[in-house]
Amino acid sequence: MSTATASTATPKKPFTAPPREVWAWGIGALASHYLIQTFGQAATIFTVGFAISPLIIGWAMMIPRLFDAFLDPYLGHLSDNTHTPWGRRKPYLIVGAVLGAIMLNLVWWANPHWPAMHTLVYLGVLGTLFYVCYGLYTMAWTAVGYELTDDYNERSKVAAVAAFFLAIVALSSSWIYRIALMPIFGHNRIVNGHLQGDEIVGIRWIAAVVGIIIVAAAMVAAAGCRERFTHANKKHEPLLPALMTSLRNRPFFILLMVKVCQLLGERLAGALFSFLAIYYVCVGDKTLAMNITGLGGTIGLVWNFALLPFIKPISVKWGKRAAFIGGACISMCAALLQPFIMNPHLPYLMLIPALVIAPLTMIAGTVANAIVPDICDLDELETGQRREGLFTSVMGFMAKLEISLCALLSGYIVTWSGLNVKLTSPQPHDVLNRLYWLAVIPNIIFTLGALLLTFKFPMTSEFMDAVRKQLDERHKAIRETAPNNELVAEEERHALVLGTGNAASVAK
Repeated sequence: MSTATASTATPKKPFTAPPREVWAWGIGALASHYLIQTFGQAATIFTVGFAISPLIIGWAMMIPRLFDAFLDPYLGHLSDNTHTPWGRRKPYLIVGAVLGAIMLNLVWWANPHWPAMHTLVYLGVLGTLFYVCYGLYTMAWTAVGYELTDDYNERSKVAAVAAFFLAIVALSSSWIYRIALMPIFGHNRIVNGHLQGDEIVGIRWIAAVVGIIIVAAAMVAAAGCRERFTHANKKHEPLLPALMTSLRNRPFFILLMVKVCQLLGERLAGALFSFLAIYYVCVGDKTLAMNITGLGGTIGLVWNFALLPFIKPISVKWGKRAAFIGGACISMCAALLQPFIMNPHLPYLMLIPALVIAPLTMIAGTVANAIVPDICDLDELETGQRREGLFTSVMGFMAKLEISLCALLSGYIVTWSGLNVKLTSPQPHDVLNRLYWLAVIPNIIFTLGALLLTFKFPMTSEFMDAVRKQLDERHKAIRETAPNNELVAEEERHALVLGTGNAASVAK
């Protein structure tokens, strides 16, 4: 076979990175999820452990997320158009992880005796710096993951690898507060018959260990993954037109609106249910509440191990759109079930979602999370640009905007309910009853909105097969008409790594 023929041959299979690259990228999920889930403990620890008003903590948690939300699209666009000897994403991976781990540790060194305003300023400044670093890392890590395969169903498998490491983080994070209460962390006291340590001392030690894991995981991801599109987007497009183009992408817009409803429902309810678990179900017994939370996380990890091999077959059989709709149906069922499991007489009923709902949600959520790479392919077909970073950051913008609003709303709702975190006796019944319904009703309403929107999502497997075919034909035409193009050479190098290319064509 001649060199020219080899160089223009189309690979028989869509590109998929070797398993070692996929798993190296998956390890990077540890950094992303440990960053945000450990920082997320601040809402509870600063309210319950530091005994600071939930309203103040709500503002302290909202301001950094809000600032970072508006910064995210710029950072994602910057990443898409960055060209360095190390690639478009890797510099952001390393810088984001190292600085993020430092900020995460500094957060917990606020002085419990500071005036409330000092704590607000401290958390606001450090939280803002933290979220910038977290946004840099997660945007870059997610964008690298979108490049790992062009195959519609393999993308579900890649998402499953990320979900596996997310489950590990979720398990350990569900025990963080409980571990921070262990007697080894000084100032031991007896609370509700349990010997407890100081959660402020405990979280400082935990954050130090987590910081080491974050940096190590980011290094593995950066060293183990090869970027595919380092020569993409040589022609720079300004941010605002690129942003408007992404929002005109109908599947992407619907996906964003679904996420908004899910966050206003599930996220707000989750923030409030942590208070209900402690003060309503467990009658102020933090140790019991955290034991149940940790056990639920453990059950979730077991389910994740058991179901991981079935993710790709499910994607092949039902497709991502069906999983998207199915996940919203499951969330709706969970929202309707929630009022029946918050029972002070039977606290372990709170494990029912982990036993029944979590495995179904994990399957549907993992398959549906592989939708964004398909949207990136559709965008490339329509615009000729590879903008994984922009799509990731716009989703991050919406998520952080809603999370910021939820953090603020949860602080106001807890305050409006009359909950007193400094009260040593059980909270008044009318206070807990108000908090209960303020958590349940919005969850049902917004989760129903998300379910209705999923039926409007248009991208089926047949739709994406047609998109992929047109992209492959376009790439083939580029290889035939411009064989010395940088993008062509880059694709050839990746094909050679996978054994589908020709050494002679690469040498040429």
